[in-house]
Amino acid sequence: MELLELGQQLSLMERYKLTAEEVFLLELLFLASIEEGHQEYLVRYYSISKIINVSIRDLLISLQKKGIINKSFKVPNVGETLDPESIEFNKTFLHNYRKFSGELGKEFFNTYPSIAIINGSEAPLKNYGKKFSSEEDFYFMYGKSIGWNLDKHKHVLELISWGKENGCNLLNMNIADFVISKMWQSIEELRDGNGMMSFDTTTII
Repeated sequence: MELLELGQQLSLMERYKLTAEEVFLLELLFLASIEEGHQEYLVRYYSISKIINVSIRDLLISLQKKGIINKSFKVPNVGETLDPESIEFNKTFLHNYRKFSGELGKEFFNTYPSIAIINGSEAPLKNYGKKFSSEEDFYFMYGKSIGWNLDKHKHVLELISWGKENGCNLLNMNIADFVISKMWQSIEELRDGNGMMSFDTTTII
């Protein structure tokens, strides 16, 4: 899970009426997931919380009351072990978190080819400046175009990988135009045999 920048943290706090400690704990929980593999930060915070008189249990209960953590999750009692992987987050919250973080857009940006060699000349593909004023705007637009749906996002990345492997010419366009036109839909048609595929002297980097 992509962590939030300061402005994004403030937006999340405003949206869900979260305290700074609650946001900090949330990010530590995301870091402690199997996907990220950084439980050491949560363990260290647990030790520090005793010194600064912060109750992690109270924070978890508060997050549960605010609809961030599902009510089906049993908050450990004092002295019991907390397993970050057992925490069930509200799906709507995770959906909105991805909006704030730009996580999906950033992963899409990193997956999309950077340069194409067309007829012997290099052509940059990741220049979004003519369409968007910042990376954050581009990330937001991509997320919006797929409804911030994680499964659809994974499907788009799979289609891009297929296009790279098969020399698909539809990837020979600026990344902003690719997103605005939702060109992954055309790649899917080609992959499924519902479109015509042509090749030229292009190399995707």
